Amino acid sequence: MCLVCLFEKKYLTSLRAVFLVVFALGLSNHSAAQVEEPATGELLENFFRDNEQASESDVQMFLEYLETLRQRPLDLNRATREELFALRLLNEIQIENFLRYREQFGPLLNEYELQAVPAWELPDIRRILPFARVNTGLDTRNISVWRGFTEGENELLLRWGRPDPPIYNTANAEGAPNIWAVRYRHSFDNRLRFGFTAENDAGEAFFSGSNKHGFDFYSAHLFVQNASPALQTLALGDYSARMGQGLLLQTRFAAGKTAETTSIARGGGRIGPYAAFGEAFFLRGAAATINLGKHWEITALASCRRRDGNISAPADTTDQDFPEVAFTALQLSGLHRTPAEIEDENAIQEWVGGFAATHKWKNGQVSVNGLHIRYDKPWQPAIAPYRRFVFQGDRLSGVSVDYNWRQRNWYAFGEIARSDNGGMAALNGLLFAADRRVTLAVLHRSLGREYQSVYAAPFAETSGASNEQGLYIGADVRFGRTWQINAYADVWKHPWLRFGVNAPSRGSEYLGRIIWNPKRGVSVYALWFMEVKERNGTGEATGLVENRRSRLRLHASYKVGSGVELRSRIEWTGFEALPQPRSRGYLAYQEAVVRPLGSPVSGTVRFVIFDTQDYDARVYTFENDLFAAISIPGFAGRGSRYFLNLNWRVNDWFRLEARVEQTIQRIAASESGQTGRFSEWKLQARFKF
Repeated sequence: MCLVCLFEKKYLTSLRAVFLVVFALGLSNHSAAQVEEPATGELLENFFRDNEQASESDVQMFLEYLETLRQRPLDLNRATREELFALRLLNEIQIENFLRYREQFGPLLNEYELQAVPAWELPDIRRILPFARVNTGLDTRNISVWRGFTEGENELLLRWGRPDPPIYNTANAEGAPNIWAVRYRHSFDNRLRFGFTAENDAGEAFFSGSNKHGFDFYSAHLFVQNASPALQTLALGDYSARMGQGLLLQTRFAAGKTAETTSIARGGGRIGPYAAFGEAFFLRGAAATINLGKHWEITALASCRRRDGNISAPADTTDQDFPEVAFTALQLSGLHRTPAEIEDENAIQEWVGGFAATHKWKNGQVSVNGLHIRYDKPWQPAIAPYRRFVFQGDRLSGVSVDYNWRQRNWYAFGEIARSDNGGMAALNGLLFAADRRVTLAVLHRSLGREYQSVYAAPFAETSGASNEQGLYIGADVRFGRTWQINAYADVWKHPWLRFGVNAPSRGSEYLGRIIWNPKRGVSVYALWFMEVKERNGTGEATGLVENRRSRLRLHASYKVGSGVELRSRIEWTGFEALPQPRSRGYLAYQEAVVRPLGSPVSGTVRFVIFDTQDYDARVYTFENDLFAAISIPGFAGRGSRYFLNLNWRVNDWFRLEARVEQTIQRIAASESGQTGRFSEWKLQARFKF
């Protein structure tokens, strides 16, 4: 490959102009405080790549929660275990150490005292301080939460986007290639929140055709927490929910295997508001958590909504086991552009009911959970050997017991579940702080092939919480304040067939990351990853063949001046499936983040080059996008890409954000791929009042 061809003069001219605009912003010298971004990019990047059910709405909810805390930080002298867990920036041992320290020594005097908390290192403290404070002075807990309906903050978000050329067949699409979104929310002291969301994807009709009423997707919610000692949470409208470790129900944000190697337990609040643009993983109805004294807690939820599904009529209409009309699968994309997609829209009626009864004591808790799901049509997947044990019918129930237990530097957790067909699933984990700077994690999962659940999303290799047995071991080691090592090893087997795997199979995965922070404002890390999975052989290969995927990443971020940060990365990938030859790829980028102190304008610009021999050697990267938007593209083939984000804080109540991105695909990853220029423009306005 000739690198010079990627830097042709016509590309450099536009790129140079982009860099000049952004760096010109950095020449301003002002004295206002600079706002740091959360250190969550690596976690999100891993989450999207590894989780088959990952959706943009998951990360929208997480980033929106952090943005809320950025504006109104948690008071660490009042923060609960659930609120600290929801940050996703601390592991369970760190949270327990902090709560034990606060109980033993009383309220903290200032943020500097956090350095005395066991297992809290300076990088951890710097990472959470944008979202948490000591004695913030916001003593609104004494104010009735119901006053929040007339007090508090309002935000209105308007977004428009347009890909060029469209990434779908425009001949069959009902609408124009525009993306429209509107979201309003009202919040008060992190205790009350309500609002609505409306969204249209590119290609969907807008105030015409099948959407004469306006947008394609509407959502609304009301969420209250800590309204009284008895009423812990109340959700009306659309909401997210979690039970235990996700064997029965998990629609809230939960990362899988990431470089945060000891963050493996599901936790936080059971109920949360839903205001993302995703149209699949949420519930619609009502849910509440009630405290019954000091040691008991009850959660109940009910949901009724229409879902997208593929409707089919069995070839043998005399079959008495199923009615004439059934559905073969739930559609999760939320896209309604073509006649086929519109036909699947809202084709299924779904009812969900559930409960959780929890007994708490000083060092832990135990919960009993139940969930029942019913559809107005039976679920009848297409017949295939690997689907022998999947759910069929119109009703599914399950029960589970989950627990967590804390003792000094130990944290144990787990859940065991049973579906109404007799299938069983169990997951148990342990975190152990061997030393102030060493944390170890172990998680074992045994998910029976007969176990069935629609909304399950536990910590596992595959989705569905079934047909898997595995063992995960992770470690987080700190050497002073300069070095950090994260590593994990995960081995598993699938006792039954899977899609694309016509026999029981095995797999393993390994990750290692070394972080070096020589001084404030400079961070360097190296990350190595290896995954081995058995899949069906192709060509001359028969039986199962090991698919080996590896990558090596070198990343550095460093501040070069007041309000200017540079980020550099180079990453190599490899893929091998015998007898096919090994394929390789690489990606490199340079990024500049410019946030002038006191300036109303800030921006981010990145330029990327990539070259992979095929799609299997593709490379994923996390990109900063507009607020409440996510971009994690996968690069395959040969080409280059750049994006520019601009943020203009016009005044205290009005903010404008814009993004332009362009990928120049010079060589496609396959013969059927496309080459050329692919662009997208986005414009977003946020009003606060």
